[in-house]
Amino acid sequence: MSKSTAERVRERAQASSGPPPVWSGRAIVAGAGALYVGAALAAEVYGFVELTAEAPTQGDGPGGVMLVLPFLTCFGVPSALMVSLCLALPMVSAARWASARLTGRDAWWWVPVLALLPVSAATAVVGVVKHPGAGALAWAWLTGAVLLAGAALVVRDAALHGRRLLRVLGYGGLAAVAVLGVGAAAFGTGLITEYSPPRTNAAGLVGTWTDGHGGTLRLSPDGTAHAENLELRCTGAGTWSYAPDGPTPWDQLVVTEFEPCSFDWRISGAPGHPKLNRDYGEVDDPHWYTLTR
Repeated sequence: MSKSTAERVRERAQASSGPPPVWSGRAIVAGAGALYVGAALAAEVYGFVELTAEAPTQGDGPGGVMLVLPFLTCFGVPSALMVSLCLALPMVSAARWASARLTGRDAWWWVPVLALLPVSAATAVVGVVKHPGAGALAWAWLTGAVLLAGAALVVRDAALHGRRLLRVLGYGGLAAVAVLGVGAAAFGTGLITEYSPPRTNAAGLVGTWTDGHGGTLRLSPDGTAHAENLELRCTGAGTWSYAPDGPTPWDQLVVTEFEPCSFDWRISGAPGHPKLNRDYGEVDDPHWYTLTR
């Protein structure tokens, strides 16, 4: 298909005066749109991954994305605009400068290369401050790199060719439907299985449990229990009971009652290797204190 007169004029103007400037409102909006769509897709994928991971409570799955979508829209859009303005656009400008100096032309692949620098720095800071596991750090690094590099490439494309927001939103919607369909098919056919806690009973819970840091919980067959240096300095004698409060393995509870403290424990782990878990922290951001036999 032959090019239109307007396109040929634009190409001649670009060749004579260099590429169009990066700093424009359309580039900022396009980058923010890419970040918003990318974050929604990442949350959708994480929802499916969450269903396969060992956990004391059942995950929301990709349906949880619908619950956070209003929050993501109200607070995520302004954040996406700031990241697009303060990170994506400077990154595209730096990539254009480095590419021109080293290769003599505006090469697109400089953008993802430079995106790795701030993402790697941020991941390193999180690793030092929060001390998450290596797997969590790897996923965070990969997600951040894809989001930032993708947004910066969209910014570059918008600067060169014009408005791209509607295209980003349209392709993002199609991608969301595709991820949902592929994930549902994988779980529906049994190719991927959802995690479920092991079924147990009171006899299977008798024994000594430890947190690995000096805290122990001893559950006796007669229903008595003894805690030693559990979290919150819980030490003493008491009672325990097994309470299967519902029809699914997720409903199993172990209730312990001591003079200074009482806890409800949820069950996770694998068949033959159960774990006892108690949540602490904020309601919307729980952390888990775990005991193993």
